[in-house]
Amino acid sequence: MKFSVTGEKLVEYLSKVITVVPTRTPLPILDNILFQLNGNQLQMISSDLEIFMKTELEVKGSSDGSVAVPAKRLLDITRTLTSEKLDIDVNEKNRVTIKTKRGKYTLGGEPADEFPVPEEKEDMNRIELKGPVLKRFLSKIIHAVNTDEMRRNMAGVLVEAANKELKIVATDGFRLGKIIKKKFDHGSDSEDKIVIPLKTAQHILRLNNSEDTVVEFDEHDLKISFNSVVIYSKLIDDTFPNYENVIPPDNDKILNINKHAFSDSLVRALIFADVITKRVILELTSSSLQIRADNPEIGSEGEETIDCKFNSKTGADDFDKTPFVIAFNAGYLLDAVSQMETEELNVSFGNPSKAAIITPTEQKSEEDFIELIMPVRVG
Repeated sequence: MKFSVTGEKLVEYLSKVITVVPTRTPLPILDNILFQLNGNQLQMISSDLEIFMKTELEVKGSSDGSVAVPAKRLLDITRTLTSEKLDIDVNEKNRVTIKTKRGKYTLGGEPADEFPVPEEKEDMNRIELKGPVLKRFLSKIIHAVNTDEMRRNMAGVLVEAANKELKIVATDGFRLGKIIKKKFDHGSDSEDKIVIPLKTAQHILRLNNSEDTVVEFDEHDLKISFNSVVIYSKLIDDTFPNYENVIPPDNDKILNINKHAFSDSLVRALIFADVITKRVILELTSSSLQIRADNPEIGSEGEETIDCKFNSKTGADDFDKTPFVIAFNAGYLLDAVSQMETEELNVSFGNPSKAAIITPTEQKSEEDFIELIMPVRVG
């Protein structure tokens, strides 16, 4: 195998696939990246056996071939040669030689046939997403994905396409993020529902620069293509929770508050909260919100009052006489508040043991976005 490429271009594409290369693995071949040259097209594949990542770049090819190249060592040397033209030659013993005007560097490669490759399937289901939709939607809710391996059914992102809507949902049982794209046509009358593993979703977020994306899937496997990147992954085969059952339809107490004032106050409260529970207590009157936090173990406490508007849809409650008191994990609140894109936000409550729903004061066109948070015990 023999080809030429600029160091800058090779580093750009290597950087896309190298994040899948495992830091520790019982299979040494996975420390490599598979190079496959066909004409002027160089394909690179990396894998940790859970995820395969493939990218393709144009080079000046002289002789076709394939080899598995040590990933980290290759990236380390090419990062120092970004301004150089690299002539890369692989001999019959899989020795990889990189030549520049000033030097020559040789790496020991491995036979290409020892490297695992993803299975290419035909007749998979297909969802096409335009522009920034997938990246934007994932970024809004990915913080709510469960990271506890014991609850595998929540260890990913639900993607649901049906009834002219695209829904993307994440939950860990204590909070939930849901965003809907309305007037969505995915080209099928069927109801498609898949759960993308968290690690796969994180790779999509890292590499997708708001490009058009094609999502292909069957019962077990997922293939996601955008720009020059293809990601292959298994789907989570457990049943995602019936999340609609936990979204209260009748929260009648509405808080309207400035996003930045609320967020800044929560950041300060978190400093004084218990490091495990991160509990903050919210005490609401019709025009003020008091946020309190304490940690008796170290003798710290803090409280702060900010302006707000708080009322009941029924008009039956006098919050100045009897404030509404509820407690939350401040970290969860901050995650939710940070996703709101309006200067003010709304929080709806039922009772102190019922989930609260946070929404922007104005939704984006053809979107419906909510964050749900379960309260914690006040006392």
